Amino acid sequence: MFRKSISLLLVLTMLVGLPLEASAENSVPEKEGYVLDFSTEFNDDNLNTDYWLPQYLPHCTTNTEGSSARYKIENGCLNLFITKDSPDYFGGQPGSTDPDNLLWIANGIQTLEKNHLHPGGSQQREVEPYEGYATQYGYFEIRMKMPDTKGGGYASWWLIGAQDDTDGTGSQQNGEIDVLETFFKYPGVFEPKVHAWDDPDLDEWASKVELDGDPMDYVNEFHTYAMDWRPEGITFYVDGKEVAKTIESPQYRMCMILSMYINSDFSGWDEPENDYPIEWLIDYVRVYKDKNGYDENNRLTKFERFIKDICDSLTAFRQRILSFFQELCMQCHQFFEHLFQYDTRFVYNN
Repeated sequence: MFRKSISLLLVLTMLVGLPLEASAENSVPEKEGYVLDFSTEFNDDNLNTDYWLPQYLPHCTTNTEGSSARYKIENGCLNLFITKDSPDYFGGQPGSTDPDNLLWIANGIQTLEKNHLHPGGSQQREVEPYEGYATQYGYFEIRMKMPDTKGGGYASWWLIGAQDDTDGTGSQQNGEIDVLETFFKYPGVFEPKVHAWDDPDLDEWASKVELDGDPMDYVNEFHTYAMDWRPEGITFYVDGKEVAKTIESPQYRMCMILSMYINSDFSGWDEPENDYPIEWLIDYVRVYKDKNGYDENNRLTKFERFIKDICDSLTAFRQRILSFFQELCMQCHQFFEHLFQYDTRFVYNN
């Protein structure tokens, strides 16, 4: 009887332990100096709606079909996609080829929703608030393949302020961080940005990152893109390599949005070379927190940022001047070397 009880206890222990071993969070690797705060591994067949709302800014349109996410989860990846007949975000008819009447196609998912969430879009209807995940500071990382469509449009992984100071109207906590914006026809380039919107403590900032190697490597293979958001600034990474850095950052909670567009203002148009379906494969999205926390005393004042900007600009200018003269000297050296060789041949032949 005692042996049977022990055996039953062992079996129950194993059964209870199975879900823990198979859970996505337990399979996420540790990051030295950090603790995991958020993880979506897309290993299940269904989107985790505790974290993600399968809609794109539904408060900005009365067309529910146009704002509903179009996606599938397969082989451990989220596949956001746009097809030739995807519905217009604002309710127009799909398939327009008239350049004067282009449709606006948007597809995305987000971790928070409320009225007036994004200052770049006008409020069109009231929505029920949704809170999946929003946080302040952290190391944010995504593993993905760049979309390959050979045409117009773009994809973006970005954060927007949760606007905890108001219901959204008149909020100053609505700054934006674009961790990456990539145009479909240029998979070897992306742009990290910061938009101040109504935040008086933020400045507009943008950078252009040209990826190493063959651009198609970023289409055919998975790569990691990340940012480390701290009080003193934001550092952007590709495959662990620093590619851009700011000296300021938002000071409030932000939520995440994964989205892709066609015919969206500057984003590119539905061009003849577009290869449908346009697919964006995402392996995971993770957020880690520094074990030592975040010290607000590390934040620079506006005057300090101004002085640092001047110093950085002068340093960059000096480097450009040095590079110019180094290149000039190299060209002069090559010129005289060729001239000497020519002169030697001339003397020898005569």
